Amino acid sequence: MKHKVSTLLYIIVLMVIAMGATSCSDPRTYDHYKSVSLQGWSRKDTLTFDIPRQWEGNYQLDLCLRAAQTYPYRNISMIIERKVIYYRQRKKREKSYNDTVNCEIINDKGILVGHKGITSTEIRQAITSFHLNRNDSMHVTIHHIMNRESLPGISNVGVRLIKE
Repeated sequence: MKHKVSTLLYIIVLMVIAMGATSCSDPRTYDHYKSVSLQGWSRKDTLTFDIPRQWEGNYQLDLCLRAAQTYPYRNISMIIERKVIYYRQRKKREKSYNDTVNCEIINDKGILVGHKGITSTEIRQAITSFHLNRNDSMHVTIHHIMNRESLPGISNVGVRLIKE
């Protein structure tokens, strides 16, 4: 009986080691999408993302879009406002940054760029790289600055934070 228990314990330990060695190390620390209206993404609709506290390190912030062929333009222009919230000596401090991003949706041949999905394509574009200290968090807002009030063809907008 004792021999069976020790053999089972060895098998469990080997399985844990094998799973640990083959598991992926995904650098994403935050990856979240928000849906926009099917009638079109209105200029008034500001999308907000609250990124929780992070570990110290260098990070890259990416913009992610899911678009369909019904999008009426080749590009989309957006303003991304990010507010980094620092916690120092029990005091909360904030620093704001604004980025204007112009993202290509449809190429010269009239084909959606990005990774193809079933009904839409996913487009990912790097916004900026920066350093965060331990326990820093962020508040990100995104809105489009196109001439048209409502943009059809955009189904989801998201942000991705990657630790470099």
